[in-house]
Amino acid sequence: MAHTSFLARLSISGPPPTKALEPRQAPGVIAASEFLRRGYQASVVVGNWVYIDGGEFSFMSDGTPQYEYASTLLSIDLSQNWTNATVALQSTTKPNGAPNLNSPSLWYHESENLIYSGFAGWNSSFGNEPNLPAMSLWTFQPDGSGSGAWNEIIDANSSVWSQLTRPAQPLMAFGSDSAWVLGGITADWDQYASPENLIPGMLQFDMASRLFSNSSVQCCNATGGIYKGALQYVPSFGPEGIHIAMGGQNGIGNNGVTAGLIDFGTVSVFDPAKQEWWNQTTTGSVPSPRVEFCTAGINSTNGTYEIFVYAGWGTHLGPAAVQYDTINILTLPAFHWISVPYNPENPRHALSCNAVGGSQILTIGGVDSNSQVATGLVEDIIASTFNSSPDPFAQGLAIFDMTTMAFSNQYTAGALPYEQSEVVKQFYSQSNEAYKNNLTPQVSELLNVTHFFNSTSTNNSSSSSGSSSTPSSPATSKQSESNGLKSGAIAGIAVGASAAFFAIAAGIGYLLRRRRASQKSETPETTSKNEYKEMASVNFENHELHEMNGPGRAFELQEQSVQELEHPVVPVELQAHQNFHRD
Repeated sequence: MAHTSFLARLSISGPPPTKALEPRQAPGVIAASEFLRRGYQASVVVGNWVYIDGGEFSFMSDGTPQYEYASTLLSIDLSQNWTNATVALQSTTKPNGAPNLNSPSLWYHESENLIYSGFAGWNSSFGNEPNLPAMSLWTFQPDGSGSGAWNEIIDANSSVWSQLTRPAQPLMAFGSDSAWVLGGITADWDQYASPENLIPGMLQFDMASRLFSNSSVQCCNATGGIYKGALQYVPSFGPEGIHIAMGGQNGIGNNGVTAGLIDFGTVSVFDPAKQEWWNQTTTGSVPSPRVEFCTAGINSTNGTYEIFVYAGWGTHLGPAAVQYDTINILTLPAFHWISVPYNPENPRHALSCNAVGGSQILTIGGVDSNSQVATGLVEDIIASTFNSSPDPFAQGLAIFDMTTMAFSNQYTAGALPYEQSEVVKQFYSQSNEAYKNNLTPQVSELLNVTHFFNSTSTNNSSSSSGSSSTPSSPATSKQSESNGLKSGAIAGIAVGASAAFFAIAAGIGYLLRRRRASQKSETPETTSKNEYKEMASVNFENHELHEMNGPGRAFELQEQSVQELEHPVVPVELQAHQNFHRD
């Protein structure tokens, strides 16, 4: 049986479609005046660029909607200001064999400056392609100008793939050295979804060693598996950061009937250092259960971490989907939900989000959840989400400011670090740390280990597929060590300055004593009044400081200086100062 739409197979029961739209591939750069929708892509921020891979898009041509399967890597410059109507999208061609997938995996390894792609994902919603691309793993090395070089590191003939199954729509995230893939559903089945298609457990990909390993760990209140949710990496807490799983579905009924949606009243916290999961209840304005939403996170200058949760749907199109057009903020360490006042007008799902600098969140794409069709044909239902209405956000792009809690059509380069919004400040002020009583002991222990840094770009995000990006300074032991060196450097500078000050003071004192001794020999009856005048005459602008350069006086001053600088603390602090300068 030929493959039908993956979205249709998960959400719609009934016979397979009798026809399929013609599969096509395209670079993905469309004029804003012709653009309709983009969905099911993954995105990641690296340096001054956001990279967008996979997914599909639609546009108008001669009055007719066109549907394309994205086949190039797109990039947007974050070093310049732009609006969503004027933004320039660059396109980088993929080599033959590099897979084009919906909801693909996209992981960044900072120490190698490599983006990993090609593992997870599923085939086009618009094609009747009988087979997925063969499993392979590729890297893309950014060149700092929006382009870069592709390289296949594990080819389709590798024995690695005999032990692995390509997952579709798992929960994915990555930290400093590892990517984690939780659950998902097999991407290559030919019938409607059933529990047997769900992928249990969790998979780790070590980006340093380039090895996969399986884990049978259970989590997330998912009795029958989990998919279509989000796994958000939080670098600010825990020895190696933490990952938070939220939302999604926890199983599939027979014949495509969807199973339960996971409540946001409980999220699951993963400690990658110990590879343990803990369920954590949340408080506040809990979002309604949903799938295919997006998340992105930013640490504040106030010692909190806020996770932006936007859009999604409850697997039903039309007016029932409008209620999911919401913005909610999960603030840590309180695990408290804050609902952002927002008029639900543009429900969408299958989008991605990225923290792009300061307090800004970039939202990318999203198909129209409010679309309706009368035919009941699968391809018509899928097409309607891409063509029923143009995206009200030009090019499908919008900027949400986490401080002002408002959407904008403009991105600002070099924005200031994120400061809490007033509503977040108010919560913590009124809470008086009462939220600590709600924390699971093991989660509370993780929250006691913190890694906060001020940056204009945290780059911490996830997409509807769960793919997420790490900050430019990930929370690892190296991060903590680096912060310690900087603190030591500052202390070293302070101690060095103090030593220099006392050395100068000692030199001045020596000059005063010599001057008074000289005057004593000439005027034995010097009064306290004369002594006061002499002290007042010594200052940093007085020419008498030239006496420090005299032969005898210089020796005394040098002796004092050396004695101060040979204090045992100084060599250590001096080394820290060198590291600080190098950083």
